[in-house]
Amino acid sequence: MEQMIIAESALVDIDFTAADVERTLKTLQPVVFKEEAAYCCHLGPDMESGIVGRGDTPEAAIADWKAALKQRVQTAGEEDELANFVKDSLNFSKNDVW
Repeated sequence: MEQMIIAESALVDIDFTAADVERTLKTLQPVVFKEEAAYCCHLGPDMESGIVGRGDTPEAAIADWKAALKQRVQTAGEEDELANFVKDSLNFSKNDVW
């Protein structure tokens, strides 16, 4: 799966290997970055087709991203490559609750 390239200066360092990080984040490792006055959490090739969360803090952006991720997986069609990547990576079906 292709991940959008973000300028190094905008990236927010998140330790996805920490013991208290949930499995979804450890496995998928979305990119978190500063965009103007907000933070974004993103997984995918671009902002239009990717899974995106936004918030006033990195934590809020990650929480919003997790909600967007859940919605995407539950509603995605079979042709949605990013949703299929997520399901395969996490070994989830669209009916799993997490």
